[in-house]
Amino acid sequence: MIVYYFFSKNVVRGIVYGLKPRQRLDLYYPLDNGRPDTIHPVIIYVTGGAWTIGYKAWGALLARRLSEQGVLVACLDYRNFPQGDALDMLEDVNTGIRWVLEEIHRFKGDPDNVTLVGQSAGGHLAGLALIKQVQQAATGSSALGASPSWSPSRLRAFVGVSGAFDLVALAKHRGGHFRGLLDKILALEEGVEEEVAIGHGGRDAVQERGDGGKEGTGGLAARGKEGKDVVAPMRGSQLEWAKDGSVEDWRQDEAVGKQQERGDAVAQTSAAAAEAGVPRRAQQARPKHPAYDALSPLQAAKRLSPDAAAMLPDVLLIHGTADKTVPAEGSVELSKALQSAGAPRCRYLLVPGKTHTAFLLEDPMRGGRDLLTDEILRAASMFKEGDIEAGRGQAMTVDSGGVRLYRSLCPGFLCDLAARVCPF
Repeated sequence: MIVYYFFSKNVVRGIVYGLKPRQRLDLYYPLDNGRPDTIHPVIIYVTGGAWTIGYKAWGALLARRLSEQGVLVACLDYRNFPQGDALDMLEDVNTGIRWVLEEIHRFKGDPDNVTLVGQSAGGHLAGLALIKQVQQAATGSSALGASPSWSPSRLRAFVGVSGAFDLVALAKHRGGHFRGLLDKILALEEGVEEEVAIGHGGRDAVQERGDGGKEGTGGLAARGKEGKDVVAPMRGSQLEWAKDGSVEDWRQDEAVGKQQERGDAVAQTSAAAAEAGVPRRAQQARPKHPAYDALSPLQAAKRLSPDAAAMLPDVLLIHGTADKTVPAEGSVELSKALQSAGAPRCRYLLVPGKTHTAFLLEDPMRGGRDLLTDEILRAASMFKEGDIEAGRGQAMTVDSGGVRLYRSLCPGFLCDLAARVCPF
């Protein structure tokens, strides 16, 4: 897998989707079918990593398998703690999703067939981002964790894999030092939870987070064929790529005016605080407190209006019953909450004996049936039910019973041993 990730011509690493640290993604292209006009279904994958060790390369194994079935996969990177808190991670994920929805057609992706997939902490971030986006779209008011905005109606489906959807229960489940770490990661500034409760967007509502370009360019950068940065000038909320890859120094008068207005307001507030004797450091930051309720997808789903829930795409939540890291009950409860809120199509799938890492590591390495890959393809409606059973793709064979079988990447006894000793 290391050789594949770094040397495969079908993997394009480090495409820039934003200007903040770690706002990068990897693209995994399907095998070339010789048809230059082919467009591919798209999977956006948000990796897990306990909000501390997540990295886009962790999605390489799943992305390889999906790309072998004709899917274009975008694996998002995002800031981890302590580089960023939960809202910073949500900002990264929202920025990455918006970039894919707006730009994937330039990479032979089908913008009308995009499925969002998140695993573990990535499931939490992707799921919460989606719920907050439908809330924001339905109410017309800023929602905490929904900046920058994108249209949830453009998603075909959402698949959550071993997702941390019930943070209140997770906090009780995970004790010791990790609980103390969670208290810091899943925290909000003092007063933000109250703002959420009365319908305001909290930090996102009062602070426009960076969409702008590099200094002097007003744009986003992407990795070109020769490894050079290609700049995507910003015009309003749209990204318009310079055909020759040149830098276009461009500004929007309205945006500059708004920025000046915000600057004047901040200056007045700072001056008043200084006159009152408030230290500058105290002006800039408020104390943070754990906010499991406000940042929990389950609790957000319980607060959804029927109008907002109706905007959700198809939802599939997959969880193993032997998961020691994130209890499977969170997926069950989220599914029930979304159904109660009025989600059009929502289901959960509990898989007996599967651990937290089984779907992403042991199963694909062992080969044979790969339930996660098949369920993602089915949720994305890439294949009809008969195609799923009959099987397609380069890395798969079909046994006499019509079950999709994938090639092994590791001796089976080692995968079995790993499953036995897995602490997750």
